[in-house]
Amino acid sequence: MNFLKKFLGSSPKGELVTIPSGQLFLKRAPGSPKSASECLYTDSAASIRETSAPHNFLLVIQRVFAEGEDQLREDDEDGDDEDFEESKDERVFLIDAELKVYRINRSGSWVVSWNNLDGDEGEHFEFVVDDSVSGSDVDHFMNTLYACCFERKYQRSSAGVTAAQLQEFEYDPEVEPYDEADALIHGVNSLALSSNDKNTLISQEQQQLEEKDEENEEGDSVYEDAEESGVDEVHLKNCPTPEGSPISSTSAHLHVYNPEEGSFKLYKTVQATILDLGEWEYYLSIKNEEEQLEFGSIISDEMSARFESSVISFIFNYWADGDGSTLLLRFDNEDELNDFKQGFMKAYHEHNNQSRWEKQDNEEQNYVMSAFEVPERDDQLLEAFDGEYDEKSDEEEEEEDDYEDNKHLTHVNLSTGLRKETFSDSEDEDAAEASARKSALRGENKNLTVAFKNDRSYVTNGNRVGVFSTTDDDELKYATTIENLNVGGKSFNPSKMMLHTEDRSLVMQGDKKDTLYRMDLEKGKIVDEWRIREDLPVVEFGPNAKFNQMTSEQTFMGISDKGLFKIDPRLSGDKIVEDQYKSYSTKNGFTSFGTTESGYIAVGSSKGDIRLYDRLGIRAKSLIPAIGDDIKYLEVSADGRWLLATCETYLLLIDLTIKDDQLGKLGFQKSFGKDKLPKTRMLRISAENAKYMQIMTKKPLKFTKAHFNVGLDSKEQTIVTSTGPYAITWSLKKILRGDADPYLIKMYSNDVVADNFKFGSDKNVIIALKDDVGMVSKKAFRKADRKSLAFKPKGGF
Repeated sequence: MNFLKKFLGSSPKGELVTIPSGQLFLKRAPGSPKSASECLYTDSAASIRETSAPHNFLLVIQRVFAEGEDQLREDDEDGDDEDFEESKDERVFLIDAELKVYRINRSGSWVVSWNNLDGDEGEHFEFVVDDSVSGSDVDHFMNTLYACCFERKYQRSSAGVTAAQLQEFEYDPEVEPYDEADALIHGVNSLALSSNDKNTLISQEQQQLEEKDEENEEGDSVYEDAEESGVDEVHLKNCPTPEGSPISSTSAHLHVYNPEEGSFKLYKTVQATILDLGEWEYYLSIKNEEEQLEFGSIISDEMSARFESSVISFIFNYWADGDGSTLLLRFDNEDELNDFKQGFMKAYHEHNNQSRWEKQDNEEQNYVMSAFEVPERDDQLLEAFDGEYDEKSDEEEEEEDDYEDNKHLTHVNLSTGLRKETFSDSEDEDAAEASARKSALRGENKNLTVAFKNDRSYVTNGNRVGVFSTTDDDELKYATTIENLNVGGKSFNPSKMMLHTEDRSLVMQGDKKDTLYRMDLEKGKIVDEWRIREDLPVVEFGPNAKFNQMTSEQTFMGISDKGLFKIDPRLSGDKIVEDQYKSYSTKNGFTSFGTTESGYIAVGSSKGDIRLYDRLGIRAKSLIPAIGDDIKYLEVSADGRWLLATCETYLLLIDLTIKDDQLGKLGFQKSFGKDKLPKTRMLRISAENAKYMQIMTKKPLKFTKAHFNVGLDSKEQTIVTSTGPYAITWSLKKILRGDADPYLIKMYSNDVVADNFKFGSDKNVIIALKDDVGMVSKKAFRKADRKSLAFKPKGGF
């Protein structure tokens, strides 16, 4: 080490970047006769230094002495062996790609690792970054190091080198080798078009068409092959068009998305036709008969379809034999786009609702079609948001988006209750104690509910309930497991649950839909059985008002498929309050509801419509028409301004204020009216990102219940939901700002079954996987890119 330093020269220009605090470990290969892990420096600093040799740099790990310790060392040692002393207190490594330097986040702390080129095969060093160092500092350190690798390899300055060029030196040993990895993952970009894209797409297309016209005049082929045009991910499988009645047929320019360049490439001019196949099935046919191109797609949610009217375009995913391509149809004018949009929306609506599109009046049709547009910037709402909410500057938001910070991440396994401590090579508990605490899992985690008053979270797993607490340091700690839930000696597995009466009780439902049960959390057992009514299956139940669980209020609310009612456990016999029961003569297919702080009620249905009530027992004040899919779950902001609906493959964010109402009334208080339907934003994963997620997981998108952050003194600013192994957050400010992709994402090794914010803040998210429970900082969510969409961690957290 000392020889290397002397050969390359010291650092006349000083250090380029430093991580001021951390621990250095030497990790030995499996089978080594020595200890598997040796701590070399308990307190040290990592820095990158220039050398006197051009384009060569050093990674230096230097021991940091406590105050007075360096003087004691000088007194204890004779100081004659400078080389020995330097090797003990400083490690120096020539920065080269062979080191394979990478970083990982382990149990909430960053670890920088690299190969020990002078040691046995499999040996490597690990620098464990202190929690006081920010994620952005680690980002800066790694980017500088990769730039040094670039300069050494190419012997030229790294000034002006792009992040894509530095990816060559990124090494990630924990990424599982997917077959499609390089072709599918590299260069994933937002599918929603940026302002630059919108300004250049048409001119680029015109240029490409002119070039093709020139080629055609010279006798060359009018269209290039996919590979020749740089489109390397085209899976257009020629197949005959099924028999059907045409609804609309329009000429369009077909573009294919190229992930390597992050842009659409003009492919062919085609005829796009919507066909009615009968029995509520519809088909999008795309043909170019001269080129013998003919393919299409059944119209469904798997298309992840969106309209971009600003560039007269329609974006969707096309699937064939498990492979996907993201396509764009651009029309010559708005009339052609509108003709296609009418045909597509008729097909989509009728397929999903099995009712005729023509039954809706023009206002409702326009309302539905507007939801499929990419949301645009809303300056009026954004101004109100900035005035009332906890605003961050754009720079602060981007800083949060650009790096992970798992400082507050904790990891708890429900089956054992053991928390994995940072960097421990084995569990601290002895085998006997661990065995005594551990019980075999009899099922998977199913429900998660977060307390408002006592900082507890509850997760059901079969006939057990795991109890976790959150600390002032934003950690999730295992508290206990309530075992062997039973009713009358028979095992009871909760399917739904609600915290009640100051978070001292859990109200639960099992297989019997007309009966609810109360568990006393202090006693840890079911103490009450409440029969609602024999002919009234309870579809959903919850508090009468948003924060009622923090009070001693006994009554709560329930819905059936055709009615709303209040439940009072103190009543003898059936527990329904008859004079506050609103029943409809026909089944409306009610599926879910949400309440505001003042007790306003929103109810969603399997038909996709939403009713708004100012209280129980009366007719709805407003009816919001269906977009096209059933409402799985509903949540309302505390003040009633925002309604959040979860559908299978997208979310709906609805502003419930009445347009032009001087008093600022809400749809709960007054009808919207046919010509004043609320502004609805469809929150989708972009078609491109959705395609990669489905390819990676081999499953379609399916959102869990979406939640706002909730708190007595905090405003709703962030949304969280999940699909498969991906947890996803949306920023309300970015939605209102019209950002292309206002969401961040984090992938886990297993499916996320439920997630929610810690009460009182949007900074931390509690996540229940199938076999794990943990809490993660919101900063750990990242923009959808190569790593966040395809990185598959080995552990749950």
